[in-house]
Amino acid sequence: MNGVLIGEEIQPKANWGEYPDAGFNLIEATKLSFWARGKEGGERVEFFAFGVGRDPNTGITIAPYPDSSPKISLGYITLNREWEQYTIDLNGVDLSYVLGGFGWVTNAAQNNNLPITFYLDDIKYDKEHLDEPRFLVSFELLPSDEPVLKNTAFVYDNALVLLSFLSNHTEEDIEYAKLIGDALVYAINHDRYFTDGRLRNTYQGGDLKLFPGWEPHGKNDTVRMPGWMDAKNNTWHEDKSFVGTHTGNIAWSIIALLSLYEETHEEKYLTASIRLGEWIENECRDDRGAGGYTGGYEGWETTANNPEGQTRIPWKATEHNIDIYVAFSRLSELTGDDVWRERGLHAKDFVEAMWDVEEKHFWTGTLEDGVTINKANIPADIHAWSLMALEEIDKYRKGMNWVENNCYVEVDGFKGFDFNNDTDGIWFEGTAHMIIAYQILGDRTQSNLYLDELRNAQKEASNTNGKGLVAASHDSVSTGFDWIYDARLHTGATAWFIFGEMGYNPYWTEELIIMDMFRGWNLISLPLMPDNSNIASVLSPISGNYSIVWAYNASDTADHWKKYDPTAPFGNDLKNLEPGNGYWIMMTSDDILSIIGTIPETVNVNLLTGWNLIGYNSFESQPITDALSSITGNYSIVWAYDASDTGDHWKKYDPSAPFGNDLANMEAGKGYWIMMTTDDILEI
Repeated sequence: MNGVLIGEEIQPKANWGEYPDAGFNLIEATKLSFWARGKEGGERVEFFAFGVGRDPNTGITIAPYPDSSPKISLGYITLNREWEQYTIDLNGVDLSYVLGGFGWVTNAAQNNNLPITFYLDDIKYDKEHLDEPRFLVSFELLPSDEPVLKNTAFVYDNALVLLSFLSNHTEEDIEYAKLIGDALVYAINHDRYFTDGRLRNTYQGGDLKLFPGWEPHGKNDTVRMPGWMDAKNNTWHEDKSFVGTHTGNIAWSIIALLSLYEETHEEKYLTASIRLGEWIENECRDDRGAGGYTGGYEGWETTANNPEGQTRIPWKATEHNIDIYVAFSRLSELTGDDVWRERGLHAKDFVEAMWDVEEKHFWTGTLEDGVTINKANIPADIHAWSLMALEEIDKYRKGMNWVENNCYVEVDGFKGFDFNNDTDGIWFEGTAHMIIAYQILGDRTQSNLYLDELRNAQKEASNTNGKGLVAASHDSVSTGFDWIYDARLHTGATAWFIFGEMGYNPYWTEELIIMDMFRGWNLISLPLMPDNSNIASVLSPISGNYSIVWAYNASDTADHWKKYDPTAPFGNDLKNLEPGNGYWIMMTSDDILSIIGTIPETVNVNLLTGWNLIGYNSFESQPITDALSSITGNYSIVWAYDASDTGDHWKKYDPSAPFGNDLANMEAGKGYWIMMTTDDILEI
């Protein structure tokens, strides 16, 4: 039955048809299905739907606001010990106003005056609405788990999932991202109490809106908050942290919504981001000590039973301020408003103050006085996050050494990193953080090592399903704070795993490509648009290990060849490295080139009759015939140069002689010579 919730009530009460506007519209549903079984077999139970506010025998209305349909029943059914699915046919039934969605009844006479036990599962109407905004539940629990997290969708996790969809760059994934983005926007504007533009830390997964007739504080269609029912005491519970608002979660929501705005150009996502940012500034800005922003709020809104309302969190967290710095910096970039830049630097000043120059690590933040450094617990994540978020990579890379020396764990058949330095288990999400940090540092050996560990955990970890990633290598992995991680499938950990696989920095929605460079000539291209395309900047990871760079401009008939010599800069006529072009680089020793940037929109490459040196503008390898399909018939041969193949560097594709070809695919980061028989435009 759908009850009603009115005013400051904290749990619904029964509605037998006495309250208006409290029924579901289930028009278009054609059946109600469910699974049932008896404990022993032979149990007799009647299953039915509808009929609330009506006489059960005649169907005559007996309440002012009854079900639109009289009771529909399967009659008494004899249950088996095995699960069996049952269906109630709804064709022709008036489903415009439903209170009693499903019910059962039994009696002693039907069961030989014996007590019975039976089980139900998967009760549902065939009225799915998968195209509506919603949040995803964060953890997949076991039946034996406490119900606290059963329906809980953490905003942080959902922001990460949104970003993971965007990292894949497909139209379908962008639509999935929009479902979560629209849910965030809805939640900002439909809180059960607040109107100041905040988000809560958590919501319920699934249906976004509260049910008809549920009107907390007199507001309808508010977003659903998570909680759990104590059936023994008939009491609804909520967690004070879940209903609170932490600044880091708000910042991640801003980052996700801004990334969605950049992808879709829909103003509602930018507007929502600005509103969230203003909430952080107005409610959490702090000038004590090193400045920065406080933790947020926790607890429940003001009611007669809770007149004090929420409690302000006075401490400040390094990780929150890392998040805020990025969120506000991106707001500044997208709005052109310098006030966000100042606010971002206010957060960054605090982060920098938490760096211990002697110890070479970050502290977690401050105590409640906002000044005294909290030295009781040191989390690993802030060290990896600083490399993703801040520009001063050389300054803060030493923090990775601290994590390696203090948080590394080998346990449960895996290698990885703990949440903090008590090393009581592997935190797989944090291990994914380290993977991305290693990628940024160009350390392919370490990033691949831990990617393999996560791939193994995906298949072998306790309680995995072979698809997602569990939060921890075993239950009760501590954090040093007031929560733990269990070995349960976790959307947040899975999203970070995806970022690692994709080489994706979610803070700046930047991609990463790592290329092995070999002593001698290498023929490369850029599948990414770097923030700074200056050649010295792009090649800074291999500075000192290359002697010259050459490019070939087919359109410059006076001088096709352009060069960059780092030892003789005044004679250079090659200034920038950009997608769409191929480049020869002479390496003086082996090294690894890591490039960070954004995937360019489709780059049309103008090709001229004769030789052209091009780049391949995609992260996805393609058969060469597919990659060059837009110029089919207008080229005679393609050459690639594999610096790693000392037996035969040159690979070719000749469309007129396919059996002699040894170049099958075009790949990210590779350069290619193409002989054109006529001018054309290549679209990749």
